[in-house]
Amino acid sequence: MTTTNYLDLDINKLFEEYTIKEIEAIQKKIQHESDRKKIELRTLVGERYRDLILAADTIRKMKITSEHVISRIIDIENKFGELQKKYLIGFKIDSIQNDDEKNVEASQDSIIIQIKILMDVPQYIWSSIENKDLLFATQLYLIAQHINYSLLFEVGSTDLSIKYPIVSKQWDVISQFKNIILNKCNNVLQSLDVQPGSIANCLAAFVLLNGTSFSDLLDKLISMRNQAIKSIVTDENDNSVKTKIKLCIKILIQTINLIYSCFINSEGESGGLILQYLIKIQDQEAYSLLSQLDLNQELLQEFLPLVTKQHKPFTVHNSENFCILDLQKRIKSWLHWVAEFCNHEITKLLDLIISIRGLYYVREEAVNINLPENWNKIWEELSLPRITFWMEFFQPLISQRVKRIINDKWMETITTLKSDVIELLGKICYDKFEYPEHDLRWFIWKDSPNDIPQKLTKNGGLDSKRSLLMKTKGYSPNILKLCENFDTSLHVLLADLEQYLYETERVMSIKDNLLSTNISLISDSFFDRAEIQEYLQTISTNMIEDFINFAKTTCVNDKPDYGQRDVNAIVMARFLLALITLSSNLNKCFTLSKVSGLTITNMKWQTICDKLKEESTFIWSVWAKTYKVKISEHREKFISKESLHGYPIHLVISEWEKVTIEEDSGEGKRIKSEILVPYQPSIHLQKFLTAINKDLNKIIPHTLPKKVLHEVIEDVVTELLNHIIVFNDANLSQKQAFQVLFDIKYSSLLMIPRENKILIDLSNKSCETILSKIDPFDYDVFNPFIHTNVKKSVQRSLLILGNLIPHLEQLHSILGARSEYNNIEGVKSDLPTVLALYTGAPWFPPLTVTAPAKNLPLVTATLPEKTQRKKTTSKETTKSDSAGATIKSGAAAFFGAMGSDWFGSS
Repeated sequence: MTTTNYLDLDINKLFEEYTIKEIEAIQKKIQHESDRKKIELRTLVGERYRDLILAADTIRKMKITSEHVISRIIDIENKFGELQKKYLIGFKIDSIQNDDEKNVEASQDSIIIQIKILMDVPQYIWSSIENKDLLFATQLYLIAQHINYSLLFEVGSTDLSIKYPIVSKQWDVISQFKNIILNKCNNVLQSLDVQPGSIANCLAAFVLLNGTSFSDLLDKLISMRNQAIKSIVTDENDNSVKTKIKLCIKILIQTINLIYSCFINSEGESGGLILQYLIKIQDQEAYSLLSQLDLNQELLQEFLPLVTKQHKPFTVHNSENFCILDLQKRIKSWLHWVAEFCNHEITKLLDLIISIRGLYYVREEAVNINLPENWNKIWEELSLPRITFWMEFFQPLISQRVKRIINDKWMETITTLKSDVIELLGKICYDKFEYPEHDLRWFIWKDSPNDIPQKLTKNGGLDSKRSLLMKTKGYSPNILKLCENFDTSLHVLLADLEQYLYETERVMSIKDNLLSTNISLISDSFFDRAEIQEYLQTISTNMIEDFINFAKTTCVNDKPDYGQRDVNAIVMARFLLALITLSSNLNKCFTLSKVSGLTITNMKWQTICDKLKEESTFIWSVWAKTYKVKISEHREKFISKESLHGYPIHLVISEWEKVTIEEDSGEGKRIKSEILVPYQPSIHLQKFLTAINKDLNKIIPHTLPKKVLHEVIEDVVTELLNHIIVFNDANLSQKQAFQVLFDIKYSSLLMIPRENKILIDLSNKSCETILSKIDPFDYDVFNPFIHTNVKKSVQRSLLILGNLIPHLEQLHSILGARSEYNNIEGVKSDLPTVLALYTGAPWFPPLTVTAPAKNLPLVTATLPEKTQRKKTTSKETTKSDSAGATIKSGAAAFFGAMGSDWFGSS
């Protein structure tokens, strides 16, 4: 079936001749053909009739436009008709008047009086400008403008220029007053000290001259006040920073007050001053204004045209205030500008102030600015949160500047301190330096008249001024000088900061005149106190940590940049500890308070103290590590294998004690025999320990932390015992072995506390090494006497080698009370050891260390190869202890000896 036959199809025959599927296929073909015809039709219409459709649309738009133009023309014609009626009222000829000559004469008189007004108006305008009554000057200008237009209508432009040329000349003079008045208004709007009435007067003049809307007036006012602020802050002038900020805050306060007075409310009346001024003059006629001038009132009344008399040139059609939401939006936008301006320009201005005292004076000037009495009411009617410009925009900048100054001053102080430390470390590393730090005997043992002050004040005075106290703590003049310079640098900062934060002068003035003081301003002044104190504590902590890091990484590292590591460690350890007590201003950085002398408990200060003590101990431990080399050198010098074999035996082994042993023989006889027992440490050990002790005395050992001193003692013992263990292969005689054994026991008892298991094990190991060189039978015989003599030797060494004793209380408990011993004749064989005294007259009587001697019973001993026999011992040197002495504490032993020796009779 062809497509041409689709239109001729019979529906009944179609269902008779074809199946359902064939009918559906025919339906699809018919639909496809229909769509194709639609597309062809649309294409044909689009191509042939496009221009026709476009033309029809254009004609329709032209019709609408022409209707609008005709409507506007009709409106213009009606307006001109109204104007013609308005301005020609005074020129209508009364039908009753028929005398042409009288009309011409009256017209000339009217022209003359109007010219006279034009000639006099400039003088009055100038007078108004000088009196800053710019609104009245604007009114005069508008009347002169009206008179000029009236003459043009009455005489005609051509005739007026020919017959009365003075009119055009005078108008040229008057026309310039518009720009003059506008410029004067702008100047008034930018004035620093101005009243709301003057501002409203100028803004009302803008309304009359330019027809400015109230929204534009507000923008104009804000713009001019912003220009005033910029001119004060950014322009070069002779004003100080303090004055500039004060004027800036005044202008900001004035601006809010002016906006409120001019646009919102003035003197309790709704509507601002601008609206009040405009309402007051809007019904005023020209004649009423001219009558206020020094003109002939009769002539004005008689000859002034009616059109001029009854004219109301001051009517304003857009004199309604804008909504409060619009006002709020503009004020918020202005406050945002103020914030940005302060962040940029005021910050630059404050950077010119380099002391906190200067910022204090800036704040004083600012907080003394008085706010308007209705300040709270202003913000209530504006429906905005109350803002104090000083607190909102300036106080945060002042606080930030204070923080920067604190940081700069601290950086300067720390930099100066580092320079002083570097300079000192460079000097003391030379051996010929007059005031060494690694040997303070020149300072400690040198008497000075200032050691003990003649008058003791209540508080004892400054620690740094108490020479004897400084000597006891080991703070040399070098350390005192460092602390003094550091403390002085901080004093300048804290003196200014204390006045800024607490302002004692203001407190006194409040007491004198409490009623006249604005308490709210005072509270605003110290708004940032907690913030500044917190920052001061933080920056102080950071700077101290920075200096500690400098000391550890630059001065006491493996290869210090300046000086020698061991000397540097002594100086820095003492200096860090001295800062706690000698730098009162460092303490103030954490405990600054209103009341002078009042110390506020502060965990941060305690943390800093703990930190300084901890780091001081750490640096002392660095010195202890470096001192290990010195210990090895002393051991090599005095206790080396070569020194033991290279010297005669009497130089190596000191005097031994001769002990007589009495025993029973099997035949009832008593046999006496003599043995020699080590009585004191070997000479080399004594030299070694004395050398160590001397080194410790140089650095004032009681000033060392106990932990570090114990570490040094452990190093000494370890070095000594390890050397003896390594000495195992040495070819020692038994006599030498007994002396070495005595040295081991002596060193162990003197320097090893019982809780130090490592050193005790090392001591036992070294004893085992030496016991392999001794006959066991001889050892059993000699051991009780060696044990007794070790105790005696240690007791005799307590004074001389006290620096090397880490467990004095334990030692006193082991040794018990001092023994009292005499020889058989009851005569003391030894002179008492006394304290080292001053070379001049003694300050104290001699203090005996040993006790009076007395007869002692013989000590029984058991010989290993024979049956138990009684034997007695007597000491040729009459030095022996009581074996049954009662064990006492260190304090009891000391006071027992004191009671029997010093105060008792011998």
